[in-house]
Amino acid sequence: MNLLFFGSTSRQLFGAYHVPPSSVAGRGAALLCPPWGSEYLVSHRIFRRLAVRLSESGYHVLRFDYFGTGDSAGATTDGDLESWQADAQVALEELRDMSGFSSVATFGIRLGAVVAWRLATTRQDVHTAVLWDPITNGDKYVRELEAAQLDIDRWSLMPVHRDRGVGENRTLLGFPMTLRMRSSIEAVGADMFSQPTKAQVNLLFSDVRPGQEPLHDALRTAGTQFHSEIIPGQTPWRDDEATGAGGLPVLVLERMVEMLR
Repeated sequence: MNLLFFGSTSRQLFGAYHVPPSSVAGRGAALLCPPWGSEYLVSHRIFRRLAVRLSESGYHVLRFDYFGTGDSAGATTDGDLESWQADAQVALEELRDMSGFSSVATFGIRLGAVVAWRLATTRQDVHTAVLWDPITNGDKYVRELEAAQLDIDRWSLMPVHRDRGVGENRTLLGFPMTLRMRSSIEAVGADMFSQPTKAQVNLLFSDVRPGQEPLHDALRTAGTQFHSEIIPGQTPWRDDEATGAGGLPVLVLERMVEMLR
């Protein structure tokens, strides 16, 4: 694993580049797009393990942090979905340059799945998009975060910040959400997936949820080739979201690797 910074001098992004063992022939390249906030924390170990498994299978893999998140430069209030997509574009180009492969697969979890999907619809060099529990209703997603924060506040032994929801930034599960960020997330809907793409789209869900059928309908409307399946009981961001300790969903990880074989 090689650690690196890339991007412009004013927008430095942190990445971890995994290469196949010398005994394994290179088969392709994969870009891992992380989620945001507490879901970033619980998915970090998942993406690290996924990168290892993909590289063992012959793929050059780049994990990266959006500007203002993780180990990248910037403040935690600097980002929104549009800027994260721009960062992912830069990361994809970096992966192409390092790996020598002109076509790339994208992987995404939750909001990261939205970023991975947008790459597949805006670029011709994405051949596969693997999306785990993609957000299909941004407004509902934000309300779920708010409900989780209220539940934590209710049981907290520390004084609750009464002004948590006042002003430009609102802290949700330990991460500030600006009005700009909130607006960009709330704009996400299932109809977004009606944008055409030539990429093969593989969907993984942790359970049956209301947003799945509208998502499927949107993909069918666009004529997108897709596969969808449910692997129940593999939701670390729901089980441990208050602790930041993400479980390792082995079944999902192995299935994600298989989806590139």
